[in-house]
Amino acid sequence: MSLRRTLAFRANLFFDVVLALIGVGAALTSVLVVFTQTNSLVGWSRAEAFVLIGTFQLLTGLKGTFIDPNLSWFPENAVRNGKLDTYLLQPAPSLFLASLAMSSPLALLQSWLGLAVVGVGISEYGHLPSLSGFLAWLVLLAVGLVITWTLGVLFACLAFWAPRLQLDVFYGSAWQLARYPVAIYRRPLRLLLTYVFPMALIATQPAGALLHGLRPMVMVGSVAGAAGSALLALICWRLGLRRYTGATS
Repeated sequence: MSLRRTLAFRANLFFDVVLALIGVGAALTSVLVVFTQTNSLVGWSRAEAFVLIGTFQLLTGLKGTFIDPNLSWFPENAVRNGKLDTYLLQPAPSLFLASLAMSSPLALLQSWLGLAVVGVGISEYGHLPSLSGFLAWLVLLAVGLVITWTLGVLFACLAFWAPRLQLDVFYGSAWQLARYPVAIYRRPLRLLLTYVFPMALIATQPAGALLHGLRPMVMVGSVAGAAGSALLALICWRLGLRRYTGATS
């Protein structure tokens, strides 16, 4: 149904494709400009940076496909206008309906472009990843997707306490920080992006696993962090629902 709605607007389809290509091209251009001045960016070669950007782009596409279409409108439409009522009345988990019910299939184009960039990076890197590294990459991609969903839910839940507070711009800006190796940031910000607002789990850790192989402690910590963050999102959602009084109140 989402795909049918999307294909009904042919002009939007064209511009979505163009914007996806421009986004990937701009990201690659920024990396190429950096590597005209140096052979290494905090220990990452150009090939490794391509793998990082491709991984980031892949997750950006998944975020734009499954998470943004649901949660970006949540504070205004669901809480202030009361459309959350329709989800609460349906025989399905309200958190699932509110955060994953709709999709934007064309955003998957960014994920395909990201996979192509990863392929370019690996071919330039010189050797194929190990099987354990590839499996670790897949697991950490899932971890990054869970973290992305969790952050979206937590920001959406703020609307239960502050209905006019919208942090979409902040979240979008912070998301772009995951495009680069976390090591380029100074220590206070690096710790924040690793343990508080875990952008390191979005692209840096998966790309590192694909290139350098499995690191068991990183895997265990990442999976545990994703599980804990998902539990936190569920708790905040339930606390928020206790404050929600419906459209007619």
